[in-house]
Amino acid sequence: MKSSKRTKGLSVEAVVATGVGIAIVFLLKRFLPIPTGVPNTTIDLGEAFIGFLGAVFGPAVGALVAFFAHLFNDLSWGDPWWTWIVADAIFGFLIGFSRNFLKLRTEPLTKKKLIQFNLLQIVANIISWGIIAPLGDILVYSQPAGKVFLQGLMATITDILSIGIVGTLLISAYARTQIQKKRLTKD
Repeated sequence: MKSSKRTKGLSVEAVVATGVGIAIVFLLKRFLPIPTGVPNTTIDLGEAFIGFLGAVFGPAVGALVAFFAHLFNDLSWGDPWWTWIVADAIFGFLIGFSRNFLKLRTEPLTKKKLIQFNLLQIVANIISWGIIAPLGDILVYSQPAGKVFLQGLMATITDILSIGIVGTLLISAYARTQIQKKRLTKD
């Protein structure tokens, strides 16, 4: 008799990926920020790794990695900026839905799937950095609209480029390892 019982929560593999992902994204955010010229806004390669983890492990891992890595990074500089931490978690959650159509572990990666991934990451970036973070800064911290929307626009553009280049390369490299595994079968 087949069991239809579903397990709840994250798998051991997803928990490990979350912990390792938090560490890697924290290190990328903390020690590899590339200045943009807009105050408190950098080119963030950590977002590309969040995109990769979301694509492999889904929304929960994407959200948790983004939330905690951003929180720890902010704490390393001083006070946490909660509106951007929450926006990052929302980004990680949204990009995690790419796992549903990429199916990196079971299907070959196609150009169409990469285009879909990049369209999703563009939308997720616009929602998170172009809307949620600036509006949160205005409502929670009473920041000037011009300043925070400029920061949000710069973060949106740089994250789209970072994920579009580095995230796409990470996903492509990972997909090649998954396809190779399938080819290694016993005769």
